[in-house]
Order: sequence, then structure tokens, then C-alpha cells
Amino acid sequence: MRSGSILFTVLLILLYAFEAYGNSATQSNWSGGPGVPGPVILWEEEFHLDNVVEWRDSAGSVTLLPPLELVIDGDYYSARSVHSKDIDGDGDMDVLGAAYSTDDISWWENVDGFGTIWIKHNITLSFDGARTVYSEDIDGDGDMDVIGAATYANSITWWENEDGSGIIWIEHIVTVDFNSALSVHVEDIDGDGDMDILGAAFLLGDIAWWENADGLGISWIKHSIHGSLDCPASVYSADINDDGYMDVLGAVAFADDIIWWENVDGFGTIWIKHYITSNFDGAHSVYSEDIDGDGDMDVIGAATYSNEIAWWENSDTGQGIYWIEHTVDGDFNGAISVHSDDIDGDGDMDILGAAYEDGKIIWWENIDGSGTSWTEFTIDEEFDAAISVYSADIDDDGNMDILGASTGNSDITWWDLTAYSPEGSLESSILDIQGIYFNWNDFDWNATIPANTSVSFQLRASWNHIYMGVWSDTLTSPCSLAGILQDGRRYVQYRVILNSSDPDTTPVLNDVTISWNPVGVGEELDIDEYFLFGAEPNPASDFVRIGFSVPDYAPVELSIYDLSGRLVIMPSHVEYAPGVHHVHFTELNPGIYFCQMRAGDFTATQRFLVIE
Repeated sequence: MRSGSILFTVLLILLYAFEAYGNSATQSNWSGGPGVPGPVILWEEEFHLDNVVEWRDSAGSVTLLPPLELVIDGDYYSARSVHSKDIDGDGDMDVLGAAYSTDDISWWENVDGFGTIWIKHNITLSFDGARTVYSEDIDGDGDMDVIGAATYANSITWWENEDGSGIIWIEHIVTVDFNSALSVHVEDIDGDGDMDILGAAFLLGDIAWWENADGLGISWIKHSIHGSLDCPASVYSADINDDGYMDVLGAVAFADDIIWWENVDGFGTIWIKHYITSNFDGAHSVYSEDIDGDGDMDVIGAATYSNEIAWWENSDTGQGIYWIEHTVDGDFNGAISVHSDDIDGDGDMDILGAAYEDGKIIWWENIDGSGTSWTEFTIDEEFDAAISVYSADIDDDGNMDILGASTGNSDITWWDLTAYSPEGSLESSILDIQGIYFNWNDFDWNATIPANTSVSFQLRASWNHIYMGVWSDTLTSPCSLAGILQDGRRYVQYRVILNSSDPDTTPVLNDVTISWNPVGVGEELDIDEYFLFGAEPNPASDFVRIGFSVPDYAPVELSIYDLSGRLVIMPSHVEYAPGVHHVHFTELNPGIYFCQMRAGDFTATQRFLVIE
């Protein structure tokens, strides 16, 4: 044991803590976002966790979060692709999916037209390595057919919607020699009025199109656009240079390329290759829309290895020769699918993305319509191995909804962006009120609570912020904290719970206030247990303060041991009155120590660190 004096001091009260910001704490702004567990001495604008609540749109409120999530099929194993068309011709949008490991191409009938009741219909269960699904009227009979790409079958195939109801399907094979077919798209490439088919073959290195020679989808002629690419992953078609002909876009994964091929003669027989970028690491998905609203077609991409969603501005009056890259999100881990639509109905094109590694579906709002300023909205951040994203008006309310496929969750899901979820919650950061002797006073909040909604709270307090303990019973109205929180426990946290049974309505939390009363010397704290709540500061340097509580008059022994178990400070034998007490220790060498408290049958140990 080191020689010299050892100071034992009982700390009576920290007046400065109460003077710093009074005897109450209020939070009325959550716009700083989650991720701050605490402890903090002011709540300010941040909090710990959120679950299905919105805190960004209005800095002074917490509301339930649209969208409302509706699972179409939660048992669609190895879901790989999602698409939407009116398959049965009843005027509402149905949903299609491809499942890789089960060789499945299916569609789900939107029974009530609102997206709440679905019936699954299998189109095929033998499409080996089903990878992508798409829908268009291939045979020109006015109903929607289905087209797919299968990786293991090396196939591009379409299924004829025989009676227009989606019940009877006739399979038509376009090719079985398209090695590792990964992507499929449909467009009138040769301008003859019928639908042709495009495909990307990953291992073959080919982007090609098949001419619908008879307009009925029975006779097909293959035209290779480019046959020596380094693993193309995605194909799409749009009129990039505004000459009236449909051009072709490709994402080439291992070459990091986004490319477009100019349809020179409009018949799809002469192509000129134009690079948009050769530095898009792991280019996996490509799409085209007029992002900046200037009347020409821009290009959007997802890059898996660089975790990026970007768009390229068609900057030379729409000729597709000069491109300016704009990053939408450079930290979208495992970006794998991209799409574009006017999600918020403001007349400009927004962007949607799926991140495989992050398990996220997100859309980015095109704030000013120019594509230079974006606001991110998380649709789902627990959509395990999110792999495909699309948009359609599923519930026929005039607003765009979002569709997603999750390989990890085996889900096909849609989200209604205009309907509120039935329940959400937010947990505050742990607040350190820095008091030693105090009684909890009141808990209050202000909220707007329409009919069929509610706002309630749970609280917890502790002497040790690492072990906060269990939440209180649910509080449905502002109240006194007597009997709810233990007096003297300086760390406190709240959880707000928002509920609504009306999808068109949300409650709104405006502010939260907790208050306490300092207890003067000689006043009594309501302490009902022995507790050793650790060292402060930790790590320590000049001194360390050990805090503990006793419920009755009792002798207490405090001992300090080093990491080897050697006793470095002999036990103190002091009788303490009921309450919270603190003892200071000084002149400890740098190292790891253990403080042991003994009081009757009670024993507890806490570890602390001393540094230079």
C-alpha cells in the first residue's frame, strides 16, 4: 500500500449541478436524431433509439412514421426480384416476384384493391435460379404477360397470360443459351410497335436483345449489343439522346462501368457504345429518368462495392455525350437496386434504393427538382438482405407506394407512404441530473392527441447508467413521480409510446419535462436498499469518488484492491445514516482497481480505472 494520507470525505451536496440548469429538464426538439445513449447533462436535440416514429420533418415534434408496412408474402424463400402490374385486368396493381433458390416466378392478386388481401398464384416452380421478373404485353392481346431471367437455366422466358386473368399460363422460351442470365427488360427496340426483350448475362458477358419477329412472341431473333463485357448485371432501355429511338443501358459489375449504347438506325442493328462512367465500383443496377427536369433522360445507378447511389446528368442538351456525376448517397452499404419515381407527388423524380448489406429500403426526396439536394427517408432499416425495390400505386389512392424484396427475411412487402403505423416509440438519452440528494417531483408532457390515438410513457432511473433497470408501468397522463422513480437515482431515461388505430391520423408529442427537488442537509431521502453505484470519474486521475446508498443506520466497509487482488486501501469502518453517500480516495497509482462494499449481508464490487 502506498504511504501517505488517505482522504475519506463524505460529499454532502453538489449545488453547482442544480444551479447549472435548475431543478427540471425539458426536451422539445429531436431533430438531432438517434444514436446518443448518454449519459448527457442536457437532452438537447438528440436521443437514443427510435422505432417507427418520425422526428425529422418537424424539429419540435415526434409523430408516428409513415409508411405503414404490409407484408404480401413473408414466406417467399430467397426472394430476389419484385415488380408490379395489373395482371388480372381488374384495374388495380398486382405484384410479381422471383425467388432464386426455389425456382419460383409468382404473382400475388390484390384482392380488395387496397393491398391488404393477397392471393398467391404460381406461374412456374421450375425456373432454375429465377433471378428477375418483369411484366409487359408481349403478344399484343391487351393483357399483361410475364417475363423472367433464370441464372442456372441460362434462360430468358416469357409466360403468356392465356385468358387475361392470370390463372392459365403458357410458357414460351426465348433462349436457353444465355449463360448466367441475370437481368431482363422489355421495350420496343426496333420501333415496329411490338415489345422486344433485352437481357444481361453475367458470366457470358453479353447484353443482347431479342426481336419479337412475328409480334406474337413465338418467333425470336437474337441481336447481341455487346458480347465481351466483364460481368454485366443489369440492363435497361430509354431514349438517351432524344432521337426517337430506344437506346440501351447496362451496369457492368466487374468493370465498374455504366454504359449506354446508341441505337443508331432505330432498328437495333447498329450500336455505338458510350461510357457514362468507368469508376462505379461494383456497378449492379441501372435505371433512367429525367432527374433534373430539363426534358432529357438522365441515368441512375447502384454500386455494391462502393456502397453508392448516384445519378449522371445528361449535360450536353441531352445528347448523352457529356455526363456529370452526382452522388445521392455514398454510404449505402451494399447498394444493389435502384429505381426512380415521383414518390412525394411534387412533380419531380425522386430515387429509391435497396442496400443488401445494410438491409435497408430508402427513398431520397429531390428537394428542388434539380437533383442537387436530397433528403433521405428510411422506409425500412431491418429488411434483411434487401435486394430489389420498385414503386407503384398499390392501394389506388393516387400516391406512389414502395415495394421491396428481402432475401434474408424471405419477404415481398409494400409500404404505404401516406398511412401511419399503428405503434411507434422513442427512447431518450440517459440524462445525468448530477444531483446527490434529491427527490423526484413531476413528469409532464404536451401532446396533440386526436381521436383514436394515444401518447404514453415509461420511465426508469438508476444510480449506475450502465445498469438502468426495468421500465416503470405505463403512464397515460402527467403525474407525480412519487412511488414511480426511486429518489436519489441521478440517471433517468424516458420512453414515449405513440399509438393510432386510424391509419390517417397520428398523435404529436411536442415536449417532455421532468422535475426534482434538491434535499438539504438533514432532510431525508427515500432509500430502500443497499447499493454500490460505482466510481466517478471513471477513468479517474487525481481522485476517485465512490458512491453508495444505505437504507438504515449501518456500518459500511469500503476496501480497494488492485488487479492482482492485493488490498491497497484497508477497509473503512464507518456507520452511515440512511441515504446516499460518497467517499473520496486519492493518491492511487495508475492501474485497474476494484472497490468492495460490505454492509451486513450485502456485498458488491465495482471496477474503476486510474490514469496519469
